[in-house]
Amino acid sequence: MNAAEPTLPLRYPFPLGELGGLPPLIRWAQKHAPVCPVRLPSGDRIWMLTRRDDIAKVFADGRFSRHLDANSPRVAGQDITTVERGLFHLDPPDHTRVKRVVSRFFTRRTVTDYRDHVTTEATRLLEAMTEGPNPADLVAAYAQPLQFQVMRQVLGVPEELWAEHERIFRSMASLTSGPDEVAEETANIRQLVTRILTVRTASPHHDDPIGALIAARQAGEISEDEMIGTVFVLLFTGTDAVIAPTAEGALILMEHRNQLDRCLADPGLWPKAAEEVLRYYHNGVLGFPIVATEDVELHDTLIKAGDGVAASMQAATWDTSHVRNPEKFRIARKETAEATFGAGPHYCLGSQLARMYISTALQTLFEHLPTLYLAINAKEIPWRNDITFTRPTQIPVTW
Repeated sequence: MNAAEPTLPLRYPFPLGELGGLPPLIRWAQKHAPVCPVRLPSGDRIWMLTRRDDIAKVFADGRFSRHLDANSPRVAGQDITTVERGLFHLDPPDHTRVKRVVSRFFTRRTVTDYRDHVTTEATRLLEAMTEGPNPADLVAAYAQPLQFQVMRQVLGVPEELWAEHERIFRSMASLTSGPDEVAEETANIRQLVTRILTVRTASPHHDDPIGALIAARQAGEISEDEMIGTVFVLLFTGTDAVIAPTAEGALILMEHRNQLDRCLADPGLWPKAAEEVLRYYHNGVLGFPIVATEDVELHDTLIKAGDGVAASMQAATWDTSHVRNPEKFRIARKETAEATFGAGPHYCLGSQLARMYISTALQTLFEHLPTLYLAINAKEIPWRNDITFTRPTQIPVTW
């Protein structure tokens, strides 16, 4: 190994690229080590995949399982992957059966019903922001509270638990802070799930994902653990995952003012802008591990039965064999963000919701504040790369 090459296994989390772009270590692995050994914060070692074709192949391969047991590798100890029987952790046909209960709430047609709600909440937050101090922090004033407001109503979180929902998810544990803190966060989310299900079971079932899961449990279509695990997953991914691309999307557009001006002149371009944000930036730098159930060889590397494999979905959307000049942000691209949502049976349930949400949130933001600018140099914006969904912690803006 020459001096220009990193030491293997690579140690996660990785330093991020500029403006949230692909981490340099992942770019190196994509070119030189397509099946790359990585040491996780838990101390476990896994194989990282970074090429789009390899990721799609493995995700569709029945020799790899989402079901993790006590001996399986974990990113950070007692993290979300220890909550059994949620959508993240089921293989077909169980995964198919449980996903069917909630999938109707996330179709392309259904998510359009949420657009007015996103616009209303976004407008309310922006009016409050413009009445306050200038400059302001776009993450705290807009991206973070908008996600809370929208998703707890989409999912069906009872209003009396909104404050607790926000309190728990505002303090996300660092993956590198140690097993006790990560385990405590997981336990807190479990307790919130239990409270939500208790309140919702005692009330009439509204037509939303949590209500549908309760009804399916009562009808014997899913188990108690599947209901709890799936609500946990929906809360975890639905609450935190879209904060970052909303904030990052605004940041990128402010740094590419000519493309922002095109969207303001032609509102029909906002979905294209959102698609390019989702292609350019993926806040889950490294996905949760899956496990080989038998020996598999890939690129002359033997992945042994029991080994963990994780995929970088951002690497898939920056794969130069599929995307020309992926480091360039271009809303007029022909390439889409499709690969950012995965492949195979576990293709992201919320892909259509994410597209609509980010498009609407960005359009409302810049149509309300077309003169929005960064209040500091983009290189001075602080980021966290030590949490599950990486993101800028602050984006000071002025208008």
